[in-house]
Amino acid sequence: MRRSAGGNGLNFEFLRFLVQPVFVIPWYGVGALAAVWILYDTFTANTHVSPALKAAWPIIVLFFSVIGLALYISSCRPKRIGSIKKQAGEDKAKRAHHEFTIDTWKKVVGSAIHCVGGDGLGIVSAMVVTRLLGFSFWPEFWTEYVVGFVFGWFLFQVPAMHHMGMSLPTAIWKGGRAEFFSMATVMMGMGLVMRLVTPGIVGHPPMPDTAAFWGIGALGLLVGFIFTYPMNWWLVKIGWKHGMT
Repeated sequence: MRRSAGGNGLNFEFLRFLVQPVFVIPWYGVGALAAVWILYDTFTANTHVSPALKAAWPIIVLFFSVIGLALYISSCRPKRIGSIKKQAGEDKAKRAHHEFTIDTWKKVVGSAIHCVGGDGLGIVSAMVVTRLLGFSFWPEFWTEYVVGFVFGWFLFQVPAMHHMGMSLPTAIWKGGRAEFFSMATVMMGMGLVMRLVTPGIVGHPPMPDTAAFWGIGALGLLVGFIFTYPMNWWLVKIGWKHGMT
């Protein structure tokens, strides 16, 4: 195996398309359009998506583009949900959404999307700032970890659990408990991309005004989603998270 540009012995040349504007611009263009449609859809047709996921899905789809759109359609949106709502009413639409999302794998997708949406928003925000300030790898990593954890905990986990009827102190405690495990696995995936893939295809951490920053950022969040999916499966199974509800 040919040694990569980062000197870690791994060859990631096959991912070099991620740093090219010809890939990144259409990827985020489709993601932006899909995010706008999902935002509209969850407020007009697929209205029984939980409030936290109404916020998380557009964030995820912006970064995941066609992959995120496919996840939304296959795991969260019943077929003809708009027609069901118009013709049979809210109760039938609510029942249709519940029946469609009851499968465990779909619940876990919702749980992981909820996690990565909040964490990812914090991570990418911190990444922009730390790159502009010139942080080295570990200070950047831990800053992103802390900011992502706080975003996921207080902007997504706590409101979601409070909305389910928990008192605010209970929501803070249980939200932080779930976020601790979810964030650890998301950041493990992100960290591996930052440590191994980035040096291998660009040689240095790219700046926010480059296509490479956003292309590798999308990959990092996708890998984080893959890493946290088994953890979220366990969290849903033991009742610490609740998936699509």
